Amino acid sequence: MPSGTHPRRAWPPAGRAALVLFSLASGCRGPVHDRPGTHGDSASPAHPGAEVVPSAVGRKGRAARGPDLPQVLGVRDAVRIALERNPDLRTARARLEAARAGRAAAAAVLWPRLSLDAGLLHSNAPSTVLFKTIDAHELGANADFNSPDAIESTEAGLALSWNLWNGGRDVLLRDAAEQGALARGETLRAVRNGLVMSVIGACLDARAAEELLSADEASLRSVTAQLEDVRARVAQGAALRSDQLSLEVRLAEARERRLRTQLARRLALANLRGLLAWDSMGELVLAPVGAEGDLGPLDLPATLAEALDVARAERPEARVAESEHQRARLELAAARRAWLPRLEFALRWYGVENDVGLDFGEPNTTAALGLSWSLFEGGARRAALARARAQAAEAAAQGAGVESGVALEVETAWLRREEARARVEVAAQAVGASQEGLELVEKQFKAGSATVTRFLEAESGRTAAEASLIRSRIDLERSRIELARAIGLLSEVQP
Repeated sequence: MPSGTHPRRAWPPAGRAALVLFSLASGCRGPVHDRPGTHGDSASPAHPGAEVVPSAVGRKGRAARGPDLPQVLGVRDAVRIALERNPDLRTARARLEAARAGRAAAAAVLWPRLSLDAGLLHSNAPSTVLFKTIDAHELGANADFNSPDAIESTEAGLALSWNLWNGGRDVLLRDAAEQGALARGETLRAVRNGLVMSVIGACLDARAAEELLSADEASLRSVTAQLEDVRARVAQGAALRSDQLSLEVRLAEARERRLRTQLARRLALANLRGLLAWDSMGELVLAPVGAEGDLGPLDLPATLAEALDVARAERPEARVAESEHQRARLELAAARRAWLPRLEFALRWYGVENDVGLDFGEPNTTAALGLSWSLFEGGARRAALARARAQAAEAAAQGAGVESGVALEVETAWLRREEARARVEVAAQAVGASQEGLELVEKQFKAGSATVTRFLEAESGRTAAEASLIRSRIDLERSRIELARAIGLLSEVQP
């Protein structure tokens, strides 16, 4: 201690306890490691937007098939499972949570900050010893300013800082972060909208392949029956060998067509497994039409003009573009205020003891109000302003492009639905006529009054008509779902 200072005060038990507790809280304990597997694959259902993901996880992070996945899938089952497990949707949810955290961080800048600090100091530097002695209220009248004794000083205090004004930039950036979170929320709806359409489309592709496979089997049975009859007649000398060869060629074509249809069905189911994040290679079995129903009736607009109005208001991509444009404008306004001064308030209450202990009997208080004004930053602010202007122009252009694209998608889906309706009517009439014509030609061919060429033409016409009817019906259902997606209705589907 320097000469002339007051005697050292005893370290009270309360001060010892406070110092120990503060040491424990400030990192004197070992590091805490997160338990593996407690986060990252699931989210708590208590939070809005949290997903429920099955606990069974296969290799490479993909969820394995569990008891919640039925072997026989209806469209509603497929949509439900995809909404729970699809990786793209999980990614969009994680990005939404990150945007919400960014919004909270931007809002936190507007609040004051309170911190606790403490420290131990050993020094024989004259300036340090004297100032610490003064802060401890222990400087005596005969203090030696040039050669003071070394001290061990303990200091602890509370500090409050508040950014009172930053040219309004903090408020603007907070609002920009809010728009960013809104954009992420609409992006999640857009992913959901497209995912539901993809799942239903995969189910429709598989259903079309199954119906076409039934038509191919019927064609195979018809051609095989006629081929057997012609072979018997050729053996008896009542038919030409060329007729038999023509039927064998048609049988090979029918088998090839069946193979292509089987491949299309397997590809559709493989696509569906990918959308469901279903690792199991076991074959999916789709429920028959009407067993569980599809998504039910959709409230589609009655006119194209109404559909366009609904899409402009409800389509998630349009809302994303609007939120991104607003965010860019707010960030531009914040960049324009970078030349304004900054006003801050600081308050600190602390105690110093020239001993290993604390005594807040004579605490110190410091309050300050500071104004700072950055006059030159090497052109950084001007560059940030130019970048913000370019980003605002980009967001405006993207918004216009999204609006035009949404309108085009709605009109295209509307026209395709009208075309599919007409095709269904025409194809249904063609199937009836071709079936009746084939039955007549089969009788004539067996009686020998019709050539094999005529039979092949009739059979080919019937097969083509049935395939056209199947595809047109599936296309009609697909166009209905596509119109709902273009409007934005599938983002709110709750299977």
